[in-house]
Amino acid sequence: MKKITGLALILALSLAFVSCSDRELPVDAEEPSGLYYVFGFTSQALSNNIMEDFPVREILVYAPPGYDTYDHRTRYPVLYLLHGYTGDHNYYRGLYGLAETMDDLINSGEIQPMIVVVPDASNNLGGGFYTNSPDTLSGYPGQSFGGLYQDFICNEVVDSIDANYKTIAHRDFRGIAGHSMGGYGAVKLSMLRNDLFGSVSSMSGPLGFNAQFGDTPGFHGLLTLIPGVFLENNCTPGDAAAYYAIMPAADKPLTSMFFAMAAAFTPHNPDNPDTSVAHDIFPGRQFQVDLPFNVDGDVDTTVWPLWLANDVSTMYMSVYSGVFDSTDLYIDAGEQDDFLFDLQSRFFGVLTAEQIDFYEIYSGPGNVLEADHLTFINERLRNVFIFHDQSFEPEFEQ
Repeated sequence: MKKITGLALILALSLAFVSCSDRELPVDAEEPSGLYYVFGFTSQALSNNIMEDFPVREILVYAPPGYDTYDHRTRYPVLYLLHGYTGDHNYYRGLYGLAETMDDLINSGEIQPMIVVVPDASNNLGGGFYTNSPDTLSGYPGQSFGGLYQDFICNEVVDSIDANYKTIAHRDFRGIAGHSMGGYGAVKLSMLRNDLFGSVSSMSGPLGFNAQFGDTPGFHGLLTLIPGVFLENNCTPGDAAAYYAIMPAADKPLTSMFFAMAAAFTPHNPDNPDTSVAHDIFPGRQFQVDLPFNVDGDVDTTVWPLWLANDVSTMYMSVYSGVFDSTDLYIDAGEQDDFLFDLQSRFFGVLTAEQIDFYEIYSGPGNVLEADHLTFINERLRNVFIFHDQSFEPEFEQ
């Protein structure tokens, strides 16, 4: 760029002043912004569960710039964005700037306007893992142990959003995404309800409970984390007293996660006399969950298969191998994930290699900052929004 001399600069400014003297000074136009709506309803799917979680749930809805409730012609694609473990409907608003990211992408023309929905799928243990917790296994026929979170999302939330917001109610314009527990839930629900969702993305989700790699000795999916549970509880394998005293707590993230998954997958049936892996959830409460490992830290061969029945990799290999032929699939994870979910995501990526549309195990910039379980989610959200935008049909005849 050429330099401007002082005299030339003065002259240029003078001419500019004269030429603009009859006009109003220009004012920067504000970029249009989307709006948050929050509404609540009483969920039948989450009512009357044994864990006594509150059935009234709030749902956060981001409506894009230009959304007009009185315009009955314009309709929008919808992305259901599932929060991570210990989160709720404010997860992406509070931590990751959902509206700011969406506004920027829409105003810059990088994506088309869309609605984003974040339901509250929390519970007393930190999260229901977007799973219908069993009833018959819990010994309370017809009464779910931890709530019917699959039904909550796929039936109640989707139906409510389609009824009250200007959506394009078709799977090709409906995506599902999530981080951590939400990434697991997004993939699982996209498989179980292929009729609802045309695109799915997982950020740092536990996608391979039983994952193994020859080039990563000692890694065995979720089972690799069991020693960490013993460590959090100051328990040595073989110490029966300490083992049966294991309980979830705010300062024990691995323990709490295992209990939340057990409530979703393997609540203890009180009619079952085998209590060798049964654990109390809360002091003084008369219900238990079965953990997938015994007092010695070994896999329990009765409980573990029930966890694998809820593992998306196992589900894919056994029943759902063709599901991603018609559903666009995105997988990513940071390569220093605290829970080794990067390796689980890698395992699922290998399984689906011929169908996956986007896959990345990413590192931090210049290796200065580690790409762990929580860092860079803001940036990854941008990729997720762009991915789903490209999945949605660019035009829809209404």
